[in-house]
Amino acid sequence: MKEQLNRAVIYFFGLIVLALGIVLNTKTLLGVSPIISIPYNVCQIGHFNLGITVFIFYSFCVLVEAVIKGKNFKIYDLLQIPMSLVTSMFINFFDQYLNLQPDTVAGKFLLLIAAVLVTGIGAATMVNMKLIPNPADALAAAIGEKIHRDMGLGKNIFDFTCFCIALVIGFAFTGHIIGIGIGTLFVVIFTGRVIAVYNYLLKVKMQVAAGLLTQEEMF
Repeated sequence: MKEQLNRAVIYFFGLIVLALGIVLNTKTLLGVSPIISIPYNVCQIGHFNLGITVFIFYSFCVLVEAVIKGKNFKIYDLLQIPMSLVTSMFINFFDQYLNLQPDTVAGKFLLLIAAVLVTGIGAATMVNMKLIPNPADALAAAIGEKIHRDMGLGKNIFDFTCFCIALVIGFAFTGHIIGIGIGTLFVVIFTGRVIAVYNYLLKVKMQVAAGLLTQEEMF
């Protein structure tokens, strides 16, 4: 019972941290991650609420995942939708109360580094608990499985698709690029490295605390 509670607490911690990372990324003004680029474009053009827009986008990801997986899509997978709703609530909270607007390039890059670190920690923590996946990650995994490859290639395809759609949206409605920049490339390159280092240091310890591994399995 204690281990199950630990698992839920660690997962919820990861969810909050991931939401914080998403918001920090948008406040750098250097370019957001490909996954968030579509809802970010919609928010900037239509002046919509960021959290709600991310929730709608994540829900759409679940729908696409269901289409791709077909009969392999389970009722349990629908839990990604309420999970996305909770994530959107924290996104709105951080977006409203974090008044971070760095004026210098150095300040923006420092915030970008913080955003990448926080996003990587949040994403890795959620995945390591093996509960409800982030809809974007679940869709990337479904794409990889559909083409008989791994999740890594599926994520590359998903990121590239989001990137292209965001470019089209920006040019179609404003005539210029929105939310895509050097920061986008930075996020793509370094978030994976942050996850790798974080998992190297803490993954096993977290999974032991959550009851996913035993002390014997650590060695």
